[in-house]
Amino acid sequence: MDDTSVSGPGKILFVCSGTPQGRCTPAIEQQAKALMKHGVEVVFFRIKGRGMRAYLLSIFKLRRYLGRNKTDLVHAHYGLSGMVARLAGARPLVVSLMGSDVFGPGWLFRAARFFTRYLWPVTIVKSREMAKKVGENKVLVIPNGVDMELFRELPRELAKSRLKFNDSPLILWPANPQRAVKNVDLAMKVAERLMCDLKMVWDIPTEQMVWYYNAADVVLITSKWEGSPNVVKEALACNVPVVATDVGDIKHWVSKVEGCFAGPPDAEKLALLVEKALAYKGRVNGRDKIKELDIKIINNRLMDVYTAALNKGLQKTG
Repeated sequence: MDDTSVSGPGKILFVCSGTPQGRCTPAIEQQAKALMKHGVEVVFFRIKGRGMRAYLLSIFKLRRYLGRNKTDLVHAHYGLSGMVARLAGARPLVVSLMGSDVFGPGWLFRAARFFTRYLWPVTIVKSREMAKKVGENKVLVIPNGVDMELFRELPRELAKSRLKFNDSPLILWPANPQRAVKNVDLAMKVAERLMCDLKMVWDIPTEQMVWYYNAADVVLITSKWEGSPNVVKEALACNVPVVATDVGDIKHWVSKVEGCFAGPPDAEKLALLVEKALAYKGRVNGRDKIKELDIKIINNRLMDVYTAALNKGLQKTG
């Protein structure tokens, strides 16, 4: 680089839509924590409220915020947040598409693809499947990282005791049943065929999820679509068997691990795969197969993107 090159950012603004609890998703917050450990200051601009009106109002709120507060770079998470950031004049700007903006409503995908092609200087997607749909030559593929220090194998008996679960086989379904995309009906049909306990968990603090994964005999995912779901990778980091519908990049990861399976959205076929996973009778070697997803490694890749964006030298390649 020439003499005008700069180092990585000292202060990054994360733009994201807030949950009802006023927070961003766990994956985004984990990413922020990892960057802060890297010495970067991360601040949040959370889009409050629901519906299109909230996003439109946020354009003006973010523009005022940017005028009053200095940041080195803006990283917007999810398509609508990225559109808000671009229309508010955020720069340098990096946008991450997370899955719902690509595999969700058609109008949202078309808008995200338009912004990727013409208006966002840097777009990150979470899986090759997303890249193929958006346009591989327009995006960078960087999955969400996994905190391998937090998500680790713990004795199953200890985890079940801590959570006051009985000793019968436990299928963990880590999703909000009110979200149609997570397909709770399919999960319940699978559990009925197996006559096993189905434990649904959501809105659990990230630091506590490690105990739920380790208490499970199998983690079940029944989503209609996904980008690159962290729950799969977190379970694998704990060496817990995973059975999931073949959506997003799930098959890419579980196919590497003996005792883990991806299948069609069919209750009978998924139940058979869960039976195979239960018959495995132990831990899998998932952790070894996803070492490249260590959040420290992903964090370094992000820092390279940020530095290049600051230097205006980033070439968007797949």
